[in-house]
Amino acid sequence: MGKRSQAWISGIGIGAFLAGTAMPALAQQSGSVQTTAEAGESSEDGGVTVTARRLGAGKARATFELDRADIADRPLGADVTQSLAKVPGVKISTGDARGGSFSFELFVRGLNKEQVGLTLDGIPTGDARFNGGSPPQRFIDSSNIGSIVVSQSAGDIGAPSRFALGGFIDFRTDDPAKDAAITAEGGVGTDNYTREYVRIDTGNLPGGFAMYGSYSHQYNDIWAGPKARRSYRDHGEFKAVKTFAGGSFLKARAAYNSQFDNDFNLVTLPQFRANPRGDNLNDTLTGITSQDLNYGGTFGGARRDFLGYLNGRLIAGEQVTISVNPYYQTLDGYSTSYQNRHRQLAGGDPAAVLGYNATGGAIRPALATTSNPNVFGGPADMRVTPRTRERYGTTAEIAVRDLLPRNSFRMGLWYDGGTSTETRNFFPILPSTKQLAWKEGRPSYVLYDRWTSITTVELYGQDSIEIIPEVLRLDAGLTWYTIRYKARSPLEYAARLNFRQNAPVQPKLALSLKPAAHVEIFGGYARNFSGIPEDAFLGSTAVIQPKDLKPLQSINLDAGLRYTTAHYAFSVQGYHVHLKNGVGIVPNDPTVTDPIDIQRGNVATRAATILGQTTDGLELSGLATYPWIDLYATYSYQRARYDDAVVGSRDRLNLASVGIIAGSDVRDIPRHSVYGELGLKPLAGVRLQGNVRYVSSRVGGDIIAPTSFSEVGIERIPGYALFGLSARYTLPPLGALRESMVQLNVDNLFDKRYIGSVSSATATAAETGLPGRSLGRYFLGAPRSVTASFRMKF
Repeated sequence: MGKRSQAWISGIGIGAFLAGTAMPALAQQSGSVQTTAEAGESSEDGGVTVTARRLGAGKARATFELDRADIADRPLGADVTQSLAKVPGVKISTGDARGGSFSFELFVRGLNKEQVGLTLDGIPTGDARFNGGSPPQRFIDSSNIGSIVVSQSAGDIGAPSRFALGGFIDFRTDDPAKDAAITAEGGVGTDNYTREYVRIDTGNLPGGFAMYGSYSHQYNDIWAGPKARRSYRDHGEFKAVKTFAGGSFLKARAAYNSQFDNDFNLVTLPQFRANPRGDNLNDTLTGITSQDLNYGGTFGGARRDFLGYLNGRLIAGEQVTISVNPYYQTLDGYSTSYQNRHRQLAGGDPAAVLGYNATGGAIRPALATTSNPNVFGGPADMRVTPRTRERYGTTAEIAVRDLLPRNSFRMGLWYDGGTSTETRNFFPILPSTKQLAWKEGRPSYVLYDRWTSITTVELYGQDSIEIIPEVLRLDAGLTWYTIRYKARSPLEYAARLNFRQNAPVQPKLALSLKPAAHVEIFGGYARNFSGIPEDAFLGSTAVIQPKDLKPLQSINLDAGLRYTTAHYAFSVQGYHVHLKNGVGIVPNDPTVTDPIDIQRGNVATRAATILGQTTDGLELSGLATYPWIDLYATYSYQRARYDDAVVGSRDRLNLASVGIIAGSDVRDIPRHSVYGELGLKPLAGVRLQGNVRYVSSRVGGDIIAPTSFSEVGIERIPGYALFGLSARYTLPPLGALRESMVQLNVDNLFDKRYIGSVSSATATAAETGLPGRSLGRYFLGAPRSVTASFRMKF
């Protein structure tokens, strides 16, 4: 049995053990298992139709909900985050129609993927950075997701995240089906895409139990380099639900993910214009290291992820609800990068440290670097960066209704702890002619071995007051954080960091007014807090002292109007987001002239505190749903700008040192974006859909000169419009078969050539190729792709 199979079976075993041992604790009487729709329904919108709920009806803040029908419009198995393109104020991009790791970029109202909260069934998945993060799609198969709830301004008072300076996204999984079933799915498509998926539901079992387990495998070539690059993953999930009389329940879920991804390279704007279908990586090994530096087969990495958790809710009488949600998560992965030179640390010990100097810096043996990049078989290394993570924690809440008339109180806490590591090894490639035999032996040089531990405690409380029942409601809450940081990197410095940050109390207010039937006016104010990001410790050589980096804080204001009926709905909302300060990882040495060293992370870096940014925006949404036709459209206006600073001031120079021109537009945030779709049901079981997504021109990079940090100019990248089509036929029940269907999706119908996103990997770097451009900043947009999917259920 392979390691992947062993880990998956272990995951199922852990989930089953948790479910079996913990379930009896909540109650002794059993009820029937909830349906997915029932499980996802919140108390404050219990009577709201699906049409209205999609636009957040009943919520006191800007909220958008994608249901299973929205997710089903994408190909089966597609990266579930791609469905977020429908949400106003959200910009999502992946390297192709299947997904991407390095190429995954997400923005919500001007804040990036490391500044928004991401949860799965209310469980925090950690940060979403490309180099060691854990974005939620690692733990999700899109076929098992029932809904996605997006809070564009601020999350629920109890939403657990150390990163949510603004928006919050919660992915909610299916509960097991009421009836026993076996579901099989498959898919084929361009770029040799294949997918196989199977799910087994037990249906309702005696005692109020129900369970399912699923497994999927998918593979595709990377379209920009199909001969050398590929992506594949094996993914398993298990979920068990135990329900009790009175509405109490206990749910246990485990997910295991094993993934390899070569992904995409970065390009400059001139490179895109010269070849919009190539990312400057090669498909063949030549044995000449200057050429093999760009061999695509060494660009990427592998990872194994596990996440297990419980969702428990106890209904203790008519007024009191108690919920507890413990979790455990691990990551074990690595990334690789070919180096056209060889590094060898003197003395034979690649991790040797001779001592530390007066300032605490590590004194290491001499490092010899040999290079002859233009000859056959020249010296070469494979840079391998292993990363690990272990996280654990819990959320807990008690809610009391009508302790005072028309008041609902919520009090809770969130605890999160764990450790993360990152090591950078250099292995000699011997021989460097036609093979990559770097896994043999020990590394010749270990650049660093970093370790960090971050422990977070959040306390919160909220009173929801029905000032005028069914008409006017006020939610008033407070949150408070304390965060303990520990870090060490003995190959770089002697210090062992250990300090704490306490957040100021953060108020959160939301108001909902229903002056007439079908009409809601809502508004919210929230102060949000984020501690020092983990990447400041794992991605920086500098010793961080407690006062070196300020905690990140933001202010969110929004107000809007909804009009909802059974068949159509409309909303308009405006917002203001002010991020008071930011953190950037920048090179210590601005004279570095090789853009490859910056792009691939081979230069010494430091963490820097910088000014923040402000986003003002307006969002319009409308939809209509009838038996044979449905229409949906959104328009978003965003003006996201970095804070301005006086020319010559320290604040302005600090911004320039992280690649930002003060007062300029935030990278990759379009002023205007539109999404629209039209669905038709001309025959029983048939659904045809067309969609369009428009993104206007936006800033791609602020061009900063190295060494002097002088401001050269602002580079803008062109906008684009993408069209898509899908057709689905759901077969009528035939014997044992039910809910079977076939589907065809065409993305980027007209094969538009465009820049998909700006990478966060090089966003803080100075331009090294002046007066030209040599620093890669952009991911190419995916070409036309066709995917055929099918499902059989029996």
